[in-house]
Amino acid sequence: MLKRLLLGVTFVGIGSALAATGPAIGVATATGSFVMDRAAVQGNGTVFDGAVIETTKVTPDVVLNSGAKFRLGTESRGKVYRDRLVLEKGAGQVTAGSNFAVEASRLRLVPSSGNAVAKIEIARANFVQIAALKGSLRVETSTGLALANMAEGMALAFDTQAAGAAMPMKLCGKVEKKNGGLVLTDSTTKVAVKLQGSDLDQYAGKSIAVEGNPTGSGAQQTLQVLSAKADACSSKAGAAGAGGAAAAGAAGAAGAGAATGLSTAAIAGIVIGAGAGLGLGVAAATGAFDDSSR
Repeated sequence: MLKRLLLGVTFVGIGSALAATGPAIGVATATGSFVMDRAAVQGNGTVFDGAVIETTKVTPDVVLNSGAKFRLGTESRGKVYRDRLVLEKGAGQVTAGSNFAVEASRLRLVPSSGNAVAKIEIARANFVQIAALKGSLRVETSTGLALANMAEGMALAFDTQAAGAAMPMKLCGKVEKKNGGLVLTDSTTKVAVKLQGSDLDQYAGKSIAVEGNPTGSGAQQTLQVLSAKADACSSKAGAAGAGGAAAAGAAGAAGAGAATGLSTAAIAGIVIGAGAGLGLGVAAATGAFDDSSR
């Protein structure tokens, strides 16, 4: 009987070791208990590549060997890799450089500056909220299409269902001549695209509302223009924008205002100057994650 019991204990230990696939990449700590890879962890535990961390009432801190760190909110779940956090539920605050990304639904968030601090929340189905607390961030789709270049103090809400749909992009901003072409930088999201199409030279130096089909990614992003109209951009800061019926509906639900020109159909609403509350519910969900709280 004793031999059987000892064999059983040995088997369980081996099973636990096998469940932690990949090398150790960091440490998770919390005042209380959380779940990692379906096992309860009290206080602290080693984080392995691909580990799944789940929370209920506590907010564990994860520090990776790479220097990136994050804190998960209550009732949250995320899968951790050495170079990214895949947020599957809830919210979190991340401090990292450009070598670490956060994925949520169809979005990918990448810091543009060293030790940028961002809060991200999956507020409900197909609705992700992001706030830049420190430094700058880039938000893109899983295919690399740029959605926003976020400066410090900026908060955005994204309709990720629209982000995955094949629909035209809408932008509003000033057109400038650069390197023999025309470049428009969206006045809200600061995404710059090279305009392609006929009869566009007339808009050089003007602010226009434009709609078209995006191609490429990053600095090489272009927009095949379907329609353009001068002096059609609203100057009202903090208004909502939509690139299609789905986004317009989401913006209305968020109470963000009339549809004007944001950068894409993926953006449902926006708040500028988010330092005093972060807007759109981000602060309410993740306000306990400030580094000063511990």
